[in-house]
Amino acid sequence: MSEKPDFLNSLRMALGFLTILPVPQKSEWSDLDFGWSAVFYPLTGALIGVCTAGFFRIISGYLAGPVAAFLSLIIWILLSGGLHWDGLADCMDGFCCSASPGRRLEIMKDSRLGTYGALGIFCCLILKWLCIWYLPQNKSLVFFALAGASARWAMLFLTRLPLANPNGMAAMLKRNCPQKIVLYALPLPLLLAILYGIPYGVFYLLINVIFVWLWRMAAKKKIGGVNGDVLGFSIEMGEIVLLLAAQVLP
Repeated sequence: MSEKPDFLNSLRMALGFLTILPVPQKSEWSDLDFGWSAVFYPLTGALIGVCTAGFFRIISGYLAGPVAAFLSLIIWILLSGGLHWDGLADCMDGFCCSASPGRRLEIMKDSRLGTYGALGIFCCLILKWLCIWYLPQNKSLVFFALAGASARWAMLFLTRLPLANPNGMAAMLKRNCPQKIVLYALPLPLLLAILYGIPYGVFYLLINVIFVWLWRMAAKKKIGGVNGDVLGFSIEMGEIVLLLAAQVLP
């Protein structure tokens, strides 16, 4: 009989890995539970989004729009521990240079921040801040939850790529999560899309899928597959893509 995952432990792992929430963990690490923790990635994203939106709503009544938006962005980053920004910077450094896939991976492993990485972080911070600031007033808590959940759900499409690095968290995730993880993790993002409203909520999901599909092709061409940095870049940019879409879509 095949080993079955401990879903409660998988939930703990998802929350502990993708957020700074003080979630108690088991003393024993299970690769299988870590693989199945991906099912709960959309839930962690939705939780981060709701907390950010709640904070933004509260302080918007007391502070000017730009200040409220910037403080909300800080909360958004802190809740995730800044985990995905490291991947964003590494991908900018590695993907923007003219080099072989092997050399790009070496650059991405370098702990030093390069010019492209610094520019990428700066531009994305400014872009995300402005998008929050100018977010239409009719956007609700559901939108922030949907943005966080859908970015982490769409990211799971990348686990079907070959491994660019045989070691690390991305490799462990790919080896231990089920083939149909995207379908298993879909219910929450789909529910949030329906709660947001048909058809625009579903449009937001599709926008993230299109973005990840394009990013998938770029990652395969540039470094031959997926690693942790590629996953982190996908999540951060996936949220930004939806914030941009929210400027023009209802």
